[in-house]
Amino acid sequence: MFEQFLKKYNLPKYRRVQLYTEYYKNLISSWEELTTWPLQLREQLEKEVPFSSLTFVSSTQSKHGDSIKVLFKTPKNNYIESVLIKERERNTVCVSCMSGCPVGCIFCASGQMGLNETLSSKQILDQILYFARYLKRFNERVSNIVYMGMGEPLLNLESVSHSILDITDMDKMGISKRRVTLSTSGYVQQLRSFIDMKLGVKLAISLHSPNQKLRDSLMPTVSKENSLIDLFNVLDEYTRETNKRITYEYVLLRGINDSIEHAKELANLLKNRIALVNLINYNENECLPFKKSKNTPLFKTILEERGITCTIRKSLGEDIKGACGQLAVNKPPC
Repeated sequence: MFEQFLKKYNLPKYRRVQLYTEYYKNLISSWEELTTWPLQLREQLEKEVPFSSLTFVSSTQSKHGDSIKVLFKTPKNNYIESVLIKERERNTVCVSCMSGCPVGCIFCASGQMGLNETLSSKQILDQILYFARYLKRFNERVSNIVYMGMGEPLLNLESVSHSILDITDMDKMGISKRRVTLSTSGYVQQLRSFIDMKLGVKLAISLHSPNQKLRDSLMPTVSKENSLIDLFNVLDEYTRETNKRITYEYVLLRGINDSIEHAKELANLLKNRIALVNLINYNENECLPFKKSKNTPLFKTILEERGITCTIRKSLGEDIKGACGQLAVNKPPC
């Protein structure tokens, strides 16, 4: 949008610098605050370029103050949720790339919505900028971005990749590539295209199963057409070329994928691979039948004994349904 406006009026380079500085770095909250531009030019910009592509609806803060979930509405009257996760050393925005999600993982609330709309790169960026402006009031800034909200990033690859370029552009938001993580359920063809873009951000794979059969039952939409064999062929090629570690996300579901045998099988799957396993305690939903595992510490121990680096994700925002797998603006059908 900005580039079209700048080109349309043949504005000199310094006007672009002024615009980017105020909008992305100084985090103005309206075009009226773009005082480095003359009034007439600001008024024209306001007529032609919406300041935000999303409408703020509401926000909810967790009881401990460590998470804030915001509900936005798109111009198509669909809704999305984004979350700010506040920790001592960082402020992470969990950003959505879709309203709803077409993947339909059976344990995920977002997946029960189905797909309402894919978001533009501007709509993705506007979620981050909202929280950046909020944090500015406290002399803080967004430090990390995770594409782990609503939607499958690789099924909206054009918008997601453009938003990553804006986030990491030093003339714009200037967030380090090492502080941006894209999480995907594993669409092989799109993953290969993403890797070929060489955007330099971290990669996380939603694995959730150590074998094909179980993964087919938990993640049927993606798993049956994107086998673990094909997925790991792409990932192995990626690590050979980059020597970068991949994070494997594994949500533990009681009695389903959390047994000792599952842990051993997962360790065998990741043996000799540059991997970090991020174990996730399931965040329960009253409309879904799954329960938290009671085996999380044991599962972690088994992996570590077999040489697999492993962490347990600290769950934040569960009380406001802002934790992993809980984002859903429509209540899932009970």
